[in-house]
Amino acid sequence: MRLELTKKTDLAFQALSTIAEADGERVNGAELAQQLDISTQYLPHVMAPLTKRGWVTSVSGPHGGYTINSDLEAISLLDLIEAVEGPVDDTRCLHLGPVHETENTCALHAPWTKARSALLDELRTTQLSDMIVVQH
Repeated sequence: MRLELTKKTDLAFQALSTIAEADGERVNGAELAQQLDISTQYLPHVMAPLTKRGWVTSVSGPHGGYTINSDLEAISLLDLIEAVEGPVDDTRCLHLGPVHETENTCALHAPWTKARSALLDELRTTQLSDMIVVQH
């Protein structure tokens, strides 16, 4: 069993951190890509979920770039994960796959459901502002 996030989610978090540290200044796309150690061609794939949610504003052109458009206190870690990776499927059984009937649950059903709920609650209550420290 693997409980890990994709590289794209990690990059989206790093991008938000980098843009937040700019303290309202626009961050050039090429510079952001360099700081994230990715190509400028891949950067829009990382940034698309953030701009789609309205958390980041993107301006095209030679003087363009990215700025934070949202209060990081209003965004949870779960919000970020779901923005990049899609909704969390909390209906699947760890062992049997899709939801099974309550009378035919596997031995892992109860502890897995409890653990998954605790994990999702922690992700839901962890705000990005608690994780991203902006130096002023």
